[in-house]
Amino acid sequence: MEQKNVLLSALGVGVGLGVGLGLASGQTINKWTGNNSASSNGVTAEKMEQELLRQVVEGRESKITFDEFPYYLRLAGFSHHHHTRRSLLTDKATLLAFKSTIISDPNATLANWEETVDVCNFTGVTCNKQRHRVVELNLTSCRLLGQLSHILSNLTGLRYLVLSNNHFYGTIPPELSKLRNLHFLQLDGNNLRGRIPESFAQFSNLTLLFLFENYLTGTLPASFFANCTSLANIDISYNFFTGKIPGEIGNSPGLWNLNLYNNQFTGQVPESLINTSMYSLDLEYNHLSGELPSDIVAKLPSLKNLHLSYNNMVSHDRNTDLDPFFSALGNCTDLDEIELAGMGLGGALPSSIGRLNLSQLLLQENHITGSIPWNIANISRLMTLNLTSNLLNGTIPEEISLLSKLEQLFLSHNLFSGEIPVALGQLSHLGLLDLSHNKFSGEIPASLGNLVRVNSLFLNNNFLSGSIPSTLGQCYDLYRLDLSYNRLTGSIPPEISDDMFGVGISLHKWVRNHYHGRIEKVIDSSLMRSLREQSTEVKRMWDVAIGELMELGILCTQESPSTRPTMLDCADDLDRLKRYLGGDTTATFASSLGISSSTLDDD
Repeated sequence: MEQKNVLLSALGVGVGLGVGLGLASGQTINKWTGNNSASSNGVTAEKMEQELLRQVVEGRESKITFDEFPYYLRLAGFSHHHHTRRSLLTDKATLLAFKSTIISDPNATLANWEETVDVCNFTGVTCNKQRHRVVELNLTSCRLLGQLSHILSNLTGLRYLVLSNNHFYGTIPPELSKLRNLHFLQLDGNNLRGRIPESFAQFSNLTLLFLFENYLTGTLPASFFANCTSLANIDISYNFFTGKIPGEIGNSPGLWNLNLYNNQFTGQVPESLINTSMYSLDLEYNHLSGELPSDIVAKLPSLKNLHLSYNNMVSHDRNTDLDPFFSALGNCTDLDEIELAGMGLGGALPSSIGRLNLSQLLLQENHITGSIPWNIANISRLMTLNLTSNLLNGTIPEEISLLSKLEQLFLSHNLFSGEIPVALGQLSHLGLLDLSHNKFSGEIPASLGNLVRVNSLFLNNNFLSGSIPSTLGQCYDLYRLDLSYNRLTGSIPPEISDDMFGVGISLHKWVRNHYHGRIEKVIDSSLMRSLREQSTEVKRMWDVAIGELMELGILCTQESPSTRPTMLDCADDLDRLKRYLGGDTTATFASSLGISSSTLDDD
């Protein structure tokens, strides 16, 4: 019978069908064995597999005739054992070929990827329990540089491909869709460009897709969502995707996380999301339009995080009514975070807001009117409330003091008036209070001194009068205090000075304590080494000096230029410091004066 030649590529289908064709460029089995039996000539399946591996790595091709192919199969035994070896051999050859595409490996992550090493012992490689195939490739944060290669598509047993946080560039190879067993695909944190390949529709087993923090563009392929119905976790944030969110995205009933943050999507939120198991939905920083998706969220009972900020959505009834949306959220009994900032939403805060059980409510930069409903106090788990830059008016309800877990309260840039409630001093967990840029009047409540955890207090740009309460000196964590542009009188209380950082603790000591163990990062290392050899007294003097330098640095970096020391002040302070280190113990430092000698006059 006339012989027919078959040309099989070492990195193609030939590896799967003719693995071990281990003959160089047209050699036949007979030529390799000299027409003798394999055993008499020392040719074994193992040797032929090694020859194949060499040829695969070199990218060579082999020829074999149909007459000779059965002989090879007989030589190799064609057993399950050898099939397993050949599959693993193919995976090894693929990984070695992939290594050759890497331009830079600064961490030497792939150092043990060698022919002499068992592929299952390669760094980042995991084989299945039977060690038949490579099932996971995880090279997260290895600083690898190179073009993302289609060679990986030969790892057909792969279930998890994780190449996050590297420097891979180029487009996503459509050949990756050959990885039909893939469950996780993580290419996030790279420099990939172009579109999501249409061929990704063949990922029928895919459950997780992470492509965030790349430079991907184009529209999302509807076929991908139509066919990949096992999707559960999708994060493609921080890219440049455009177009509408495909309605087919609702074809995955197990989808619980969808993060499209910071793209350029348009259109409305697809109604098909009601068919999912949505737990976390982040659509912030896009160009989505239409009314707030009340009907959709009402049918997502498992929803926990809803982030819609900085889109082009409006409230109901021509941007005048927020009640339908917040009423719909009442069906989401596990809801924890709502972010609806920066959309110009109109309407008043409805009483239905008090039926939610949130920890975070962000509604800043909208056109919300009216007053804060008293029953907001029912949101007992609330930790962050941000209503900055709206059109809210009236007074702050006393009931807000019942939010015992509140840590951040932002009410600035509104039209609030009246006195600051004394009851705010009961918010024992409060770390930030911003009431600036309103119309508050009256005195600053002494009860604010009970906010022992507050680190930022902004009461500026109001109509507050009277003196500054000395109780603010009890706020030992306070490092940002702005009382400017009010009608305050008198002197700054001595309690609000260097010593407010704690009993006997001045600012430079506070800095030194808080930077303990890290101070060497900002001080010349050779100086620190020499100090270890000095006497206790010299070390003490340098401790003081370092604290003063840090203190002076803090003063020089204040937000307002008018409160920073001049260059002449700094030079004078450094001269005093030099004299102190030279033995002049009477030297004082201008930076230690802070604001303790300042006074405030009527506005």
